[in-house]
Amino acid sequence: MTQQSQPGVARLTVETYAVRLATLGLMVISAVLQARLLGPEGKGLVAAALSWSALIGGIALLGSDSAVIYFVARSARHTLWMMRAGLMYAVGIALVALVLSGIQIDALIDRRLILSVALLTPVFVLTTLLNAICVGLNRIRLANVINAVSALLYVLALSVLHIAGIDHVESVMATVLGVQVAVLLMFAAALRHAGPAEYAAPDRAALARYSLQAFRGNLAGLLFLRSSLIIISGTAPIAQAGIYSIAVVFADVALMLPNTLINILLPRLAGQDPVSVARRVTSAARHAFAGTLGLGLLLGGSAFVIVPFGFGEAFRPAAAVALVLCVGAALGTPGMILSLYFNALEQPGTPATAAWIGCSVLIAASLALTPLFGAIGAAMAVVIARTTTTLVMMVYFCRASRLNWRTLLLFQATDRTSNDRRIHAIYEQIVRSRRA
Repeated sequence: MTQQSQPGVARLTVETYAVRLATLGLMVISAVLQARLLGPEGKGLVAAALSWSALIGGIALLGSDSAVIYFVARSARHTLWMMRAGLMYAVGIALVALVLSGIQIDALIDRRLILSVALLTPVFVLTTLLNAICVGLNRIRLANVINAVSALLYVLALSVLHIAGIDHVESVMATVLGVQVAVLLMFAAALRHAGPAEYAAPDRAALARYSLQAFRGNLAGLLFLRSSLIIISGTAPIAQAGIYSIAVVFADVALMLPNTLINILLPRLAGQDPVSVARRVTSAARHAFAGTLGLGLLLGGSAFVIVPFGFGEAFRPAAAVALVLCVGAALGTPGMILSLYFNALEQPGTPATAAWIGCSVLIAASLALTPLFGAIGAAMAVVIARTTTTLVMMVYFCRASRLNWRTLLLFQATDRTSNDRRIHAIYEQIVRSRRA
């Protein structure tokens, strides 16, 4: 691989998680500003536009973002080709979206929502592809900085609207679109000279095959994220959906840890021999589970203080829901990390199958539990689904790697040695930085 050397996995994971946590804090502030500017109806319209654009954009990507990470990680010579192909694809989506948005449809859907989704979707697609190129090039810090700056710009723009007393939905949607375009331009400018000047196309058949296999899992992931709120809205009082949406924020913070680790490890594992990949993935799965469980319990416990104090007494039930979701995040972490083994070996179809099994369990459990228990029932369904996905991934991984479940689950003596080395490396880096 031609990418420049990067800092150690442990240190980069800590840095990335810290930046993403700060970014999430800015997003919470922006959500508060949105709520105060627009009220429930306007806030719902903006949230719907962002959710639908992410859902449609995720489907339109057809798994190409996962393929971009893999192929750019294997050879940085594909960078320029990926950028140009992504731009042409996004332009095509934009043309189709604008044509469809211009068609007069006699429906109950708000025209502002349709137009907003049409404008946001192609921007989301291209931004996702450029972010994937950053990850493939091991430019994790670059992606972190751009995402943090975008969240800061969003907060500043909404603050200006709040001070000026501009509370129109159209103004806020224009702000959202403007920030998204600014992020897109920052990615394009940063990646302009990131890779080699050589224009080399990847094996298109292999690219398409990897994309479609990954798309199966990506689509299951999209449905996994969206189905709970949809089912709550249709089978329980709408207030339960509001309670669940607050609780999800705490679980998202816990899930940032395995997601960060996946983005950092995949470019490093792509193209390595299966034995080495299996060894590193099992170690990462054990450490990620322990870290996410500890973090999840801390976040879930803090929710009992943060929720009533920050969001009001009406949202107090969200604390218990948050604790359940955080435990579910920890139980799902090993399955997420084990998917690295198959993605690194160009077999994304295996984790996709596990994701669909988990998604099916989630929908069935949600339909059974949500009408009876509301938001807490939906959270219990998520725990069952994430645990099922992890168990399925463990079976697939043990079969493929020929490792037994004890090697996968139990901490090994080599883990302690590796931890000591990582801690020493981080300490040495801190000392050198202070001396400099």
